[in-house]
Amino acid sequence: MTEFVPLWRRAIAAEVCWIDHEGHPCALAATPVLDQGAPAVALPYSRACQIAGLRSATSVAFAVTDSRSLRGARQGLVSVGVPEIIDDLDGDHFAVELLKQELVKYPPSRTLADSPLLCRENWWWLPRIIVRLTRREQPESTAPRTNPERHALLVRPEGIRPRVSVVELTGNDGADGDAVRLGNLALPDSAPGTALLFGHDYSMPDLERWESWSMLGTLDGDLLGVERRTGEPGALARPLRLLDRLRRQRALQRECVRGIREHENHW
Repeated sequence: MTEFVPLWRRAIAAEVCWIDHEGHPCALAATPVLDQGAPAVALPYSRACQIAGLRSATSVAFAVTDSRSLRGARQGLVSVGVPEIIDDLDGDHFAVELLKQELVKYPPSRTLADSPLLCRENWWWLPRIIVRLTRREQPESTAPRTNPERHALLVRPEGIRPRVSVVELTGNDGADGDAVRLGNLALPDSAPGTALLFGHDYSMPDLERWESWSMLGTLDGDLLGVERRTGEPGALARPLRLLDRLRRQRALQRECVRGIREHENHW
């Protein structure tokens, strides 16, 4: 149990996985922080819709699988526990307890909140949805992701509990790429069922780009029949123009403000 917290403390990137109320596995990438000693992530309100199903989940997996956050040839770690969600709508808790950690690990935050003046100008960046991992199980090891274009998290429901391992995409089956063959399966044989492939990559050392992709479908043996896709592996290789960067920044602000207002109105 103790080895997971030091890894979470020093990791640059991590994954959060859960099962939504419809029984679908979900995952996202985030910056790992420690909140009063507990593993946590602090998500801007631009991601409020993305984690809507997490609010009703009773089990969540926190994972560190990216080889850039692991020392030497160490394995990744996955810890499953109970999520505690805190809506820090005024951003006070985040600013006092967690902002310094994020500024170290996530350089894009420095352009938005690295001084009192920037914090006032970009007030929408401070309110956060904080997810803490409580009542953690003993962490389980998994293979590291050393190739972000071919290695992904495989997330499957085990009742209400997410089961997480790292697999390799070994090829497409089908004329339209509607099925993906997987290698290095770490799960025992089981009946066909719902599964999610989730991968992400980021630019180093600035983390200016952080691209995620996923494939949701039915896993039968080592073949995933893909029913829904978001993003695609290798998107990081396409550079962004200056105009694209400006548009992305404005879109982030709009989405954060909208998420904050919607949550204020809901409550």
